[in-house]
Amino acid sequence: MTVTDPPSFRAIRHKSLAAAGLGAAGVDASLVGDTLVLRGTGGGQVMIPLASIARLRVGYEQNKYAGNLYRMTVWTSAAPGALTLATIQDDEADYAAIARAIAAAVEHTRGPGAVEGGLGWLVALAGPLWIVSGLAFGTFAVNSEQEGHSSLLADALMMAAIGAPILAIILWFFFRPYRPRRLSGLSDLDRFLPR
Repeated sequence: MTVTDPPSFRAIRHKSLAAAGLGAAGVDASLVGDTLVLRGTGGGQVMIPLASIARLRVGYEQNKYAGNLYRMTVWTSAAPGALTLATIQDDEADYAAIARAIAAAVEHTRGPGAVEGGLGWLVALAGPLWIVSGLAFGTFAVNSEQEGHSSLLADALMMAAIGAPILAIILWFFFRPYRPRRLSGLSDLDRFLPR
């Protein structure tokens, strides 16, 4: 009889993990039976039964140098706030196994609406808001240099004509995958996990 190690991965440091008493250097996350075990480098440990997890959000961040960096956020009554577990590299096979097990347990105990995909509204809106603020700044900068030769409305329409396609591209590539949304089933979860 061989004993296999439970699926585990190294999660990078996050302020939510430090707030839960796991230290500030990251944690080892493993799935032991039906319990998510988080072990900090300073000796702290949090054991979360999968049945006590109220909500799960799984997403990924596109990174030019490291590939996709995957992140799951777990809401449970055992922790003071949501716990965020993020990968260091993009090929964490055990991360996907742990995320699938948590998602299956959450869907079973809380229903399919408790499993979400995406990273969060702040991350999703950051790119589009930068573009809109840049366009607004550009509109006023162009108008202030012309000193009455054109109206603010004409400059705003010109900037909107230039910025609308750029904003549409930013929305397609950043807002769409990052915005949080309920998944219709566990089959939709694979879009947000390492392959």
